[in-house]
Amino acid sequence: MKNNTLLFSFIILASIIVSCNKQDLLTALPVEEPLQVSFKQDTVPVSLKVTQARKEMIGNMLVTAIDGKMPDSIINKSNLIIRVTGDSARLYTNTEIFASYTDSLGNSFSSEIGDTINTVSFTKLEKIIDGIVSGSFTIRVSNLTKSKTIILNNGKFNTKMIE
Repeated sequence: MKNNTLLFSFIILASIIVSCNKQDLLTALPVEEPLQVSFKQDTVPVSLKVTQARKEMIGNMLVTAIDGKMPDSIINKSNLIIRVTGDSARLYTNTEIFASYTDSLGNSFSSEIGDTINTVSFTKLEKIIDGIVSGSFTIRVSNLTKSKTIILNNGKFNTKMIE
């Protein structure tokens, strides 16, 4: 009887061991951020859904441009173009930045070269077609007569390189 109990216990233990198998470790899938340029126009949130990044030559200077606009630019004219002098993932300031902004009503604004508040930080800059370009910015823009100034703050961009 003792042998039967021992044999029965052994069979149960063997079945448990055989039925258990090692499962792969669970890994989190990377969450892709939406492709957009978003910021606060003073305190009003703005999100531009049609985006792109590209390299440009202005004279003999290489610049990286980030564009954002609304899908329906006839109704909502908001668009933003930020250009920095270079193509590296780093912080750009002052004279390295030029931005132009059109608000939802069609009013045009641009940054002053050398404005000390202006910063653009590229946290990721893949220099290939469809490479991810992401980062953050704070930029002050004014209208042509300098009678109205807007701060584009808490800015974030996540887009793809087209060239």
